[in-house]
Amino acid sequence: MPVGSIKKGEDLEMTGGLSVADGRIVPGKTVAGAVCHGPDLMGLMDAPGIAGRSPSYLVRQLYDIQRRTRKGKSSPLMQPVVANLTIEDMAAIAAYVISRVPPATSTQR
Repeated sequence: MPVGSIKKGEDLEMTGGLSVADGRIVPGKTVAGAVCHGPDLMGLMDAPGIAGRSPSYLVRQLYDIQRRTRKGKSSPLMQPVVANLTIEDMAAIAAYVISRVPPATSTQR
């Protein structure tokens, strides 16, 4: 991953890439993943947990949703989220998401 990928991915996941310029909020290029996947990225309601997932899995899912080749029930909800992402953005998101380690469960040994 390029230097700065985790930070860029964190920005996209937590804020959608929005910024403030001249006292005005400038919308980002996506919707913060934390909105649906939770602030810890462990999932909310029907949105799955993504913390600690395989980076190749994450990028493939984002890419396939963007290209409309993934047909899951949540794919239509995700299409506007991924519409403006570049492959570099997807890789940065994956870098951040894999850095978030899900808590151990009682079933793990």
